[in-house]
Amino acid sequence: MFATLLNYMDRQVLPQIATELKDAYGLDNARYGKVGRNFAWAFAAGSIFFGLVADRVGPRALYPVVLVGWSAAGLATPLMADPRYASLAAPPGDPASGPYLWLLYCRTLLGFFEAGHWPCALLTARQILTAKDRPLGNGLLQSGAALGAVLVPLYIAAVRHLGGGWEVAFWTIGGIGLLWVPAWLVLVRRGDLDRMVETEAPVADAPGSPTTFNWGRFLGVCATLFVIVVGLNVSWQFVREWLPKYLRESQGFSADATDLVVPAYYVSAELGCFAFGLFVRWLVARGRDVHSARVLGYALFTAVTAAAAVAPLVGGWATVALVVLAGAGILGLHPCYYALAQELPAKQMAFLSGSLAAVAWFVVGGVQERMGAHIQATGSYDAGFVLAGLAPLPGLIALVVLWRR
Repeated sequence: MFATLLNYMDRQVLPQIATELKDAYGLDNARYGKVGRNFAWAFAAGSIFFGLVADRVGPRALYPVVLVGWSAAGLATPLMADPRYASLAAPPGDPASGPYLWLLYCRTLLGFFEAGHWPCALLTARQILTAKDRPLGNGLLQSGAALGAVLVPLYIAAVRHLGGGWEVAFWTIGGIGLLWVPAWLVLVRRGDLDRMVETEAPVADAPGSPTTFNWGRFLGVCATLFVIVVGLNVSWQFVREWLPKYLRESQGFSADATDLVVPAYYVSAELGCFAFGLFVRWLVARGRDVHSARVLGYALFTAVTAAAAVAPLVGGWATVALVVLAGAGILGLHPCYYALAQELPAKQMAFLSGSLAAVAWFVVGGVQERMGAHIQATGSYDAGFVLAGLAPLPGLIALVVLWRR
C-alpha cells in the first residue's frame, strides 16, 4: 500500500501544478495531452517488460529497482527549470521548447518504471491472500493510490503557503521513495513470498488433476479482462490527469479551492475501494458464491461511475459533487479487476496481466493526446467526463457474457 501511495504521489504532482507550468513554460493543453500520452505509452511498454521480469525473478528483487527508477525520474523533473539541463533536451532550432521536452522525457521514464509496481504488487497479494480475501486485500493495496492523491494537493498547498516553489514537491516525494527500498528489503525476507495460499484455480485445473489446460476458459478470461482494464483505465486516467486543470481553467476555482476539491475526489475513491471489498465479503457471508458477488459489486459500482457522464449537464457545485461521487465507483472497480486477474495461470500471471495493462495504457495514451487537442481547440472538458462515466460499462457486459465459471 505504501508503494502504491508513493507511486501516485510521484504521478500526481504534475496534474496539480500543471496550470503554473502552463503559464511559466508554455505547457498548453495540447502539449499537456502529449505528456500524458508519453507517460501512458511508456507505462504500456513497462507493463510488458516488468511483467516478464517479475514472473522470473519475483517481486522481492524487482520492487526496489522500480522504486529507485521512478523516484529518480521524479527527482530529475524540476531540472526542467534550469536552462543548463533544459537546453540538453531542446532541438537546435527551438531552444524555447527545452523545458517542455525535458518534462516529456522525465514523464516517459516515470511511466516506464511506475509500470513495474503493479506486477510486483499483484504477485505479492496473490501469494498471501485467499480468493475470498483478495477483493478486500486488493482494495487495501489500491487504496494507497487514493491516499497518495489526497496527500499531494494538501502538501502542495502547504508548500505554496510556506513560500516554496513547485520544485519542492518533486524533490521531497522522490526522496521519500528512496527510503522505501531498505524497509522492503528488511521486512520481506527471501522465501517469504514463495508459497501460494489456497486459490480457486479457475483457469488451469487444480493441482493433481489429470485433465488438460482449459483453453476455452482461458480465452474467455483474457477477453473479459481486456475489456474491463481498458474501460477502467480510460475512466480513471482521464479524471486523474485533467481534474485539477478542469477545476481551475474551466470552472474558475482558485488554486486553494482546487487543492481542497481534488482530495475530496480521492477520499471518495478511497472509500469506494474498501466498500467494494466489504460488499463482496458481505454477499459471500450471506451465501453467494464469490463470482456472483463480484458481478453484483461490479454492476453497482459501474452505476456509481456513470455519475461522471451526467456531471457536465448540471453545472456548478452539482458537477463537482457528481464527479466526486463517480470517484468511488471508478476506483472501487479496480479491486474487482485485480481479483479476476489473480486467477490467471500462476506462472505467467505477471506477464499476462502486464500485457493486458499495456494494451489498456496504449489506448489511454491515444485518449489523452486527443483529449488534449480537443480541449485546446474547444475549451470544453464535457466529452472526457462523459467518456469517463460510461467507459466501465462494456466491462460489465463482458463479465456477464464471456466469463465462464
